[in-house]
Amino acid sequence: MQTHNSGEKLSLINGRIHTQSSTASSITIEHGRITAIDNDNSGHSGKIIDLHGRTVLPAFCDTSLDFFSWSENLERLNLKTITSIKALHNALSTYIQANPNPLRGWYIAQGLNENLHITRDDLDSIIPSKPCAVIDNNNNHVILNTPAMNEFNMPQDNTELEGFIQHLPPLNKDDMIYLIENYSQKLNALGISEIWTDFYFNAHDLWEIFSQYAYNSLTFRMRTNFCFSSMNEMNYFLASGLRTNDGLPFCKMGGIIVNDSLKQEEQKNIITNAYSSGCQLIISNNQFTLNAIEREIKRTRKSSRHLVRTENFSKKLIDNMKLLNLGGIILPNNNNELHNAFQNGIVISAGSGSQLIQPLRNIALMMNNGLSAAEALSVYSWSAAWNGGNEIRRGNLEIGNDADIIVLEQDPFLVKPEEIAGIDITMTICAGQIVYDSGTI
Repeated sequence: MQTHNSGEKLSLINGRIHTQSSTASSITIEHGRITAIDNDNSGHSGKIIDLHGRTVLPAFCDTSLDFFSWSENLERLNLKTITSIKALHNALSTYIQANPNPLRGWYIAQGLNENLHITRDDLDSIIPSKPCAVIDNNNNHVILNTPAMNEFNMPQDNTELEGFIQHLPPLNKDDMIYLIENYSQKLNALGISEIWTDFYFNAHDLWEIFSQYAYNSLTFRMRTNFCFSSMNEMNYFLASGLRTNDGLPFCKMGGIIVNDSLKQEEQKNIITNAYSSGCQLIISNNQFTLNAIEREIKRTRKSSRHLVRTENFSKKLIDNMKLLNLGGIILPNNNNELHNAFQNGIVISAGSGSQLIQPLRNIALMMNNGLSAAEALSVYSWSAAWNGGNEIRRGNLEIGNDADIIVLEQDPFLVKPEEIAGIDITMTICAGQIVYDSGTI
């Protein structure tokens, strides 16, 4: 693993560097910013890395990754290969020995074959003192041990998954710091230097976690979008002043997600208040919220950069987004309408949801659905920066921009679309800091 201080001068030479408008062979970084891009590979000072012809692109941004759900899921015991009760007992015993302090205080395993019938007694024999839950492979039912039943105040050991999730205690500060410290670099290894993640807890608690405890552990930029359960909760957030505080370069307060579970009148009020306060709105693909945003745009006559998060871009949705100048976040789907959205000038960025999608694999999929290499790559770079209001700082490689950069073993513009998913990430740089290095240079 190469080390590098972001304040130290760093030059990448003998590469194939794709800027927004041309190619070059060297790029120089200092104090987290790009200071030079040229075709002169000599005369550089500071730390110099010879790329030997590798390709340099803007680093990737995932604009809808539920980081904590994704990383917590990796912490859970996977039971997909378990075929007997004895094997289950052995796997759970090994799991609890390796994890004396589980997240949320719960031992959670998932993927159990539905033909393996277990009960509370089976779990109690292995884990008698801490809550334990086993989720079946269809994600329908959960088996609980006695401490879990007591915590949920439940008379039976079998519950539906949705009810189980609703009753789980939230991740605490230590849980979140642990997940950040242990899973940040898994994102960097995929070329990701920035994510947007949804947050459903108190904004003040989140800010304390990142500003006081987790700041030095972050190896990517995190934008937090907030989803509120009531108007009062959102108004308290708006009054706090946190929304405009971008003092931490690696943690930014983002937009407001319109909560679909609220009554329509409350959704409308949230849209009105958030819009009037200058907040970016992130909505689902439904006609009610589109109509509510349209009313605000017509009433205030202000330009907007609000976003629709969807799995499908129908012609009707594209027409509405074009009329209202809305951007889009495409969630995982084999989307055959994506090309039409680009043809109509809609700015589209990519999001994973709760299960991380590898950017290069998704880029290859988008190309199979009609996008060019430049369009598909922009979904993770320039378009993501634009949708977040950061296009003057990130999303392309220009002098003065933030040095969020990836180095690839091959050039995605020069290989077949089906080969792009297999391109290896050599290095990821975030704000001038090398946060991932494959060790191949």
